[in-house]
Amino acid sequence: MHRIEAYFTLAVIVFAAMSILYLPILFFQKKRGRGVLRQCSYIALFWSGFLIVFATIFFTWPITFSPEQYLLNLIPFQWLQEVNVRREFVEFVIPNIMMFIPFGYFMPVVFQSMRKLYKTTCVAFILSLCVEFVQYFIGRSSNVDDLITNSLGGIIGYGIFRISHKIFQNKTCWNKLIGN
Repeated sequence: MHRIEAYFTLAVIVFAAMSILYLPILFFQKKRGRGVLRQCSYIALFWSGFLIVFATIFFTWPITFSPEQYLLNLIPFQWLQEVNVRREFVEFVIPNIMMFIPFGYFMPVVFQSMRKLYKTTCVAFILSLCVEFVQYFIGRSSNVDDLITNSLGGIIGYGIFRISHKIFQNKTCWNKLIGN
């Protein structure tokens, strides 16, 4: 549970700081005719990607490019054989899913070309694969479960986008957000 709270706290702090820093750009872009809601969708996508990379690569120290051992798990759901399955699920699986939900949501919001499930899933999988690749070489473990759970988070985020689109497709505010 500590890991989820730490990610949430980090997200709130970074989002607040970057929102304040973005204000001058927001006003400049608004003068150029770009709507505030559309800009917010770009910011949200950028920060969801940034937080994924920060939380998975830079949040855990130490980072070393010559670790004593390289940890790689290619057996899916091996954690189910652990003694404390519930703890593993709460500490590792749920945060991995939750971390990619905003990314899976904002990809189709920002990019019309990503409004297909397979495209959003592929981008979430590729981002997860890149993170796992880097983690392997900096002394962190790489795990096939992370690829699966991160992709699942992207799929859930896309599902939330589709539901939102069905509900709000005739609303002006929604159309401004998605760029229609």
